[in-house]
Amino acid sequence: MKLLIPARGEFMSSKYCPDFEECEYLIIYDTKTKQYASRKSPSFYTKNPDDLINFLKAVYIKNVITGKDINEKYFKIFKVADKDLTVEEVIMKYKEEN
Repeated sequence: MKLLIPARGEFMSSKYCPDFEECEYLIIYDTKTKQYASRKSPSFYTKNPDDLINFLKAVYIKNVITGKDINEKYFKIFKVADKDLTVEEVIMKYKEEN
């Protein structure tokens, strides 16, 4: 399964960003292979959540970790509000609770 984690940087050690469409980077983590990739968020400059939602649908990512509600039933949301965590810590929290 692939998880999307919005982040302030492009590495697992980067700070997690609970603001879904306002984050600069997206970390895509594969729970099976334990590998990750990062990329600039399509909504970072526009602040339009639809840009990000459309991208995630196009690449078939359904599992999103965020601090905000997403009004889209396509996604399975795991909410984490603590912006002081790293991406890696957020993933560990997800694994503990799922």
